[in-house]
Amino acid sequence: MAENGALKSGRDQTLVHTWVLEPKTEGVLTKAGLENIAEHKYVSGRYTHLDNLLNPIWTYLTNLLPMWLAPNMVTTFGGMHCGLSYAILWYYSPNFDQPTPDWVLLLSGYCTIAYYTLDCMDGKQARRTGASSPLGQLFDHGFDCICNLAHASNVAAFLVLGDTHWYLAMQTSLQFAFFMAQWEEYYTHILPHATGDWVGVTEVNYTMGLVTMILSMVDREACFIRPLSAVLPSALSASLPSVLANLELRYVSISLWIFMLLTLISLSIIRVAKYVKSVPLFLSAVSKLLSPFLLMVSSFLLPSMVFESHARYCSIATGLLFSLITKKMIVFSMAKMAFAALQLEVLPFVLLCIWIRCDTNITKEGATLFLGIMCCWSAYRLTRWAGTAIDQICKRLDIYCLTIKKKTKAA
Repeated sequence: MAENGALKSGRDQTLVHTWVLEPKTEGVLTKAGLENIAEHKYVSGRYTHLDNLLNPIWTYLTNLLPMWLAPNMVTTFGGMHCGLSYAILWYYSPNFDQPTPDWVLLLSGYCTIAYYTLDCMDGKQARRTGASSPLGQLFDHGFDCICNLAHASNVAAFLVLGDTHWYLAMQTSLQFAFFMAQWEEYYTHILPHATGDWVGVTEVNYTMGLVTMILSMVDREACFIRPLSAVLPSALSASLPSVLANLELRYVSISLWIFMLLTLISLSIIRVAKYVKSVPLFLSAVSKLLSPFLLMVSSFLLPSMVFESHARYCSIATGLLFSLITKKMIVFSMAKMAFAALQLEVLPFVLLCIWIRCDTNITKEGATLFLGIMCCWSAYRLTRWAGTAIDQICKRLDIYCLTIKKKTKAA
């Protein structure tokens, strides 16, 4: 009903195409957008068998929480686990090129499981306390996209990826796929959670956490830094192309990961194409993938020597900008506002990568300075945009962000 009302009143701008210019606002949301958010009802995708199996456990754990605890604080506690994991991994391997202590991986695996469990509890706490609101969706999925940095760092640690472009391929493909899920919801108004009844976000997150904990107890270099031919029967490895047979297991793992994400991306594109049912509208929808695509390829423009020396800076700048445009897609989906194909926030990083690629005179110190500035600028833009959006939504809905506002009784 809310969606039909927005369409009839002309407030639904999701099918309006714009390359650069978005609706003028006093903050980051228009008045019509705020009204759409106030009427927004979240619709989740299908649940897997594991979701249904674990749901009573999540409900039981939620019932242990105090009634005064705001659901957004539950989300925040989950995000803090990812922050702790990322910070410790950064401390022990600043540029992804140093061995990680076993206990750090064990802790990171626990943090992944705790983060996702709390992520599944925040919505239940919202319904339990009567504090459900569209702001919860921004908080929940907003933390998810920033926590992707921690997940990528975990994988880099247990696969011993080091400061290679394989790491960048793994991180950017993960964040691109996450953006695609929000892009799909922007058009279909349903957020995909799973592909079939057996594979979904629950399986991926818990598997990642458990695998990280298990691999903390084994010799990871001996396990993953060996060719594929070393684990295959000799007859089978002999039949493979030499490039594939000699590919190390860590890179084989990333290749399979990227193949899985490409499958999910393809399915999202197919579902959106079926929903819009128009070639011009579909091309407009595809154009909105321009900004994440530019982000994904920009770091690959950097010379290998520059990237290997600044893998962490490239990862942070790319990750924060991905998080910014993904959060924007999440909010604009609820607000039914037109999302520009080219997000101007990504241009400085794209241009910086092109400059470093083309300028042979730039020094290592110069690259460090400019990439460091880009990380700070990306963090500023992300926090400024998200803070403004949260403030506008809280004022419109007359709620608090991290506490439950007591309802006043009518006289």
